[in-house]
Amino acid sequence: MRISHTTRRLLAYFRPHRTWLVLAVLLMAMQAIIPGILVLLIETVLDDVLIAKDRSGLALMPFAVVGLYLIGGLLRVGRGMMTRHIGWRVITDLRRDLFAHLMRLDVRWHQGHPAGASLARLTQDVNTIQYGVSGIVTAIQQPLTLIVLLGAAAWMNIWLTAVAVAVLPLVAWPISRFGRRLRTASRASLDSMAELSEMASESLSGIEVVSTHCGEANRRTHFETINDAHRRLQMRAFLAKLSPGPIVELIAAVGVGAVLWVGGQQVFAGLLQPGELIAFMIALGLLNEPLKGISKIHELTQQARAGASGVFRILDTPPAIPDDGVEDAPMTPRPIVFSRVQFAYDEPNVLSSIDIELRAGEVVALVGHSGAGKSTLAKLIPRLIDPQDGHIMLDGRPLSAYSLASLRRSIAYVSQDTFLFNDTVAANIGFGTQATQAEIEQAARAANAHDFITALPSGYDTRIDARGMRLSGGERQRLCIARAFLRDAPILILDEATSALDAESEAQVTEAIERLMRDRTVLAIAHRLSTIRSADRIVVLQHGRIAEHGDHAALIKAEGPYAKLVASQTIGHC
Repeated sequence: MRISHTTRRLLAYFRPHRTWLVLAVLLMAMQAIIPGILVLLIETVLDDVLIAKDRSGLALMPFAVVGLYLIGGLLRVGRGMMTRHIGWRVITDLRRDLFAHLMRLDVRWHQGHPAGASLARLTQDVNTIQYGVSGIVTAIQQPLTLIVLLGAAAWMNIWLTAVAVAVLPLVAWPISRFGRRLRTASRASLDSMAELSEMASESLSGIEVVSTHCGEANRRTHFETINDAHRRLQMRAFLAKLSPGPIVELIAAVGVGAVLWVGGQQVFAGLLQPGELIAFMIALGLLNEPLKGISKIHELTQQARAGASGVFRILDTPPAIPDDGVEDAPMTPRPIVFSRVQFAYDEPNVLSSIDIELRAGEVVALVGHSGAGKSTLAKLIPRLIDPQDGHIMLDGRPLSAYSLASLRRSIAYVSQDTFLFNDTVAANIGFGTQATQAEIEQAARAANAHDFITALPSGYDTRIDARGMRLSGGERQRLCIARAFLRDAPILILDEATSALDAESEAQVTEAIERLMRDRTVLAIAHRLSTIRSADRIVVLQHGRIAEHGDHAALIKAEGPYAKLVASQTIGHC
């Protein structure tokens, strides 16, 4: 039978655990022998003990039966522990690789693939694969048991075995037919669950918007529609999962009926002992379990392939930002030069023919109306995105010449989106570093955050809830600035870091930012006139192009786009 590419890739995860797998197979082989021995034991009891009235032999039989079941139970426990160990290790490794790859994928990919859908792949799809892993491991035991029972049956009567085996090829039809349906239905069900997860995640994350716009009914209706569609897909998958079992049993019953008729004729003719026929029928009855087991294996494998297809689709997605640089980025302020840089998410271009130099230790303010391309230009420096044309040089070397890790270590990025993790204050400030408590506190003081942190219930050990919603906007921003202080990077990017703050918070944040900007190469997407005025240079973007640049006084005197921005007070909406 041809093994699919997806199955081969899944089997590759078993290779590191092949020693455990070999031991499990040995236990499976020993366990598979037990039913065959029991069948032969039954024949002996019927023909050689009961009919011959062998009392001494009868006295030994209970011990033999109990011993066989004891051995079988111990083998089952040992095999179960080993196969579970293998299965859970495979799933752990697969989930580890998937999460690591998700972390490597670029920002644009994540923007196009909602977090809820990715989370569903990481949890629901991988959990589905877990059932298939169990099936793959068990696949070794069921055929072994089938072979042993057929061997015991052939030992007793080769002709009756031939009659029984004649119908076995028919079993492949329902397994194959419904297996394909199950894989398709399972994949659709998993995609539906991803959509459901994303919709729920989006609604809960935006609960304030939902509540203030009275959108609860709209969200509830949308959820119910997706939820009902998911139920129908699950029912379709369950039907495909349930159908092969009864058909396999029916085919097996045809074989048992044929053996009963042929065997009965042989008993009437004196060619077969009644005990031999009864033992043979018991052997055929025991065949039903491994036959259904093989059907179950195929079912689980199809479900695993359905889950694996979504997981491997992500794993096969190459990162849009290649990390093939080998040099370490400089950890002192160096010039950054944009040459003919062009970038587009879709048509038209967001940035076109950008030529600008950020001199070492210089503060450059970037202004322009919303959609002018300011944030996009800032994201090009840490290579969150790469330009489609042109190049960006750091210290005379292309950004791609540096490893991503070293390049990003040389950059501190503070944006208006104050993202905090569900962890302690100290862990949030020290994120991505191995900083000591003293270093964390020093960074907090520099960011004007130490006083409010020590006033928290557990100080630096206070756990922040998701995104730090219990803190004010100014407090969250100062924690992010403290994080930037701790990095002590030579390049600083400020993406409207003081927007949407009240006057008191703005004063504290602005003071911290001014301290942070010292002795660094700074690109500041600015909207406060005070920040813009103090910059060494101001670059004005219009429709993705540099309209003009210079210091504040020169640009005001030129009476160009910058002067109009200042005059109309639209800088606050840059």
